[in-house]
Amino acid sequence: MDYNEAISVAGLNKSQRRFCKAPITKNIRLLAPAGSGKTYSLLWRCKYIMSERQRKEQQEPNFLIVAFTRAAKLEIETRIKSNDNFSGIHATVKTLNAWGWEQLKHKVGKELVTGSFALKSLVNHDLRSLCQKYERINATVKSARGQAINAPIIIELIDLLKSLGFTHLMKKREYNIHIKYLKEIGLYPMLDAKYNEIYKIEKVNVLNKAEREDAEWEFFCFWKEAVVLLEANNRYTLEDQKYWARIYLEEKIASGKYAHSNVQYTNILVDEFQDINPLDIALLRAISIYHGKGKSTNMTIIGDDDQAIFGWRGTTPKYILYPEKYFEQKFDTYVLDTNYRSPKKIVEYSNRLISYNKERVNKEMKSAAKGRAYVKVLTRKRTIATMDATIALLYELVNEKGCRSVALIGRRQATLFPYQVLLSADNKKYNVDVDLDIFEGEAMKSLQSIIQIIYRARIDDNDNVIEDLVTVCDKVDRFQIQNKDKQSIRLFLEKRNVDTFQEAIDALREYPEQIKNQEPSYICDAVFKLYSTKSVYDFMNTILRDFKGFDQDFMKAETDTHYKNPQFERLRDLSKKYSDLKQFYRDIDKARRNGENSRRRRNADSDEEYLEGLESYIHLLTATRSKGREFDAVIVLDADDNEWPNHLCTDIEEERRLFYVAMSRAKEYLYFTMSEENTPSRFLLEAGLV
Repeated sequence: MDYNEAISVAGLNKSQRRFCKAPITKNIRLLAPAGSGKTYSLLWRCKYIMSERQRKEQQEPNFLIVAFTRAAKLEIETRIKSNDNFSGIHATVKTLNAWGWEQLKHKVGKELVTGSFALKSLVNHDLRSLCQKYERINATVKSARGQAINAPIIIELIDLLKSLGFTHLMKKREYNIHIKYLKEIGLYPMLDAKYNEIYKIEKVNVLNKAEREDAEWEFFCFWKEAVVLLEANNRYTLEDQKYWARIYLEEKIASGKYAHSNVQYTNILVDEFQDINPLDIALLRAISIYHGKGKSTNMTIIGDDDQAIFGWRGTTPKYILYPEKYFEQKFDTYVLDTNYRSPKKIVEYSNRLISYNKERVNKEMKSAAKGRAYVKVLTRKRTIATMDATIALLYELVNEKGCRSVALIGRRQATLFPYQVLLSADNKKYNVDVDLDIFEGEAMKSLQSIIQIIYRARIDDNDNVIEDLVTVCDKVDRFQIQNKDKQSIRLFLEKRNVDTFQEAIDALREYPEQIKNQEPSYICDAVFKLYSTKSVYDFMNTILRDFKGFDQDFMKAETDTHYKNPQFERLRDLSKKYSDLKQFYRDIDKARRNGENSRRRRNADSDEEYLEGLESYIHLLTATRSKGREFDAVIVLDADDNEWPNHLCTDIEEERRLFYVAMSRAKEYLYFTMSEENTPSRFLLEAGLV
């Protein structure tokens, strides 16, 4: 079967066929809105290029297909292997990180450094001597407090400079030109904000514009040395996977070395192009020229400006909106105009919402999905009633409506974790996909420990009442009790021969020293209030009111998302459902273990185990994590003006795109939940839903 026969059988629509059969020598920009069948179209485009080159008796094409996520990579590979139409396509399918890491295979003993503690150690240990060389930088990390707070910011800034396209080879003039470029595309505020984090916290003497520019240039000089030093020590971050691949390719190009013909890419196709940052575009340019032997390789960029939602990682929709300007090549534009995922009503609501954005390409989408859509805003008078109604709806969708995949989508992780507890309490299996799991943080583990201690104390089942009391006291005030003071308290109470938790509290009132600069009676009153609470709700209320050790703390926020934005208010709301402190603890612990299982599957080495998590019936995920996914039913949580848009947002158009992404995941059922205690999100109003 020739290509024309095959493509007619494939059932591609007119817009897909126009794209697939575009001249093979042209660079193409494909705008592919949600649910428009872009992966299918992309592979038929490869098939067409292969067919045309065979017809013209040209070299067989060798494709590089750049996917944004591991899941997208696996989907493309699976389609190539499972569909006979695509079996002849010779393609390397990689994320840019994976592709870059492969280019560093010659580096013996290289180590990929991930995890907050390991990354922080790069500054506090690997770069310690270098920090001392630079006065302002040394001032930010010379104290223990500075190391705890600023080391994570410094390593974030080191990676951000890579993400924003700087190189360690830049001189002052090139640096200034690049700063101007970042201001032009709207990314400089990210850099400015990160500098502010360092210099404001430690009150480094940066007063006027000239001093600020000097401080930024000083950091850049430090950065250039740091990047080289870490690479020499075989220490790489995730951004280094792309950064050093870029540097090595650019060095080869500068010396006139190019890819060998037997491994040369003839075509590069980049998916999710709206989500690339300056480093990505620089690496793609280098790959293109290296494989084009000094000229640009044929390029197809695929994406949707309406789904550009990763501004926080240095991306900008300008690259897909104006590719000729920023990629320095001419692109012909094609638009996929049919949504195969969502029925007409969902497409119309989504289109109406996103039309409020000004910086976008207007796209008239039509739906080809069969069946009707069910769209509803679900409200209840109180938060806990809204949670109950949401869980009831979820079970109805799975058990009665026959949905094989239902997603609870929140703006933030804080929205999701009460549902982790509720589902775990009902012994329901689910997959949770978040950046930092609150159940793995120190705050939640400490709360669980305190719940256990108070429960045991009430039934007089404490094995070590002294150690238990010290543990609870440690969270009364913001700062922990010093180890030497803990030991002093232990010795004092041991001499009092206390047997019960109550006796230990009473004895501690007579402790002769202050505890964390507070009188012992102040600490003991807080612990006694907690011990004496009559309900689980009162228990959580006391935790929030009197236990300042759970309050916002940026020193701890790097490793525990709770401390960046304390989230126990939602747990307090949930606690109204419980009459038993022991059961409250058990359900939290179940949620913790379920989170561990989800994380294990997400980080699995085998593709089979990774895909297992994607096949769950119930999914809890943030809107950013929902990108590229689709579900029979979507429930957008807390669709009120406290969450959507986020009160910290500086780009309302990106917030609107995020809400659009959440909406457009739905294949049949789309619900929005909120409590009548709050005002509906402006996005519901713009979409015409309220």
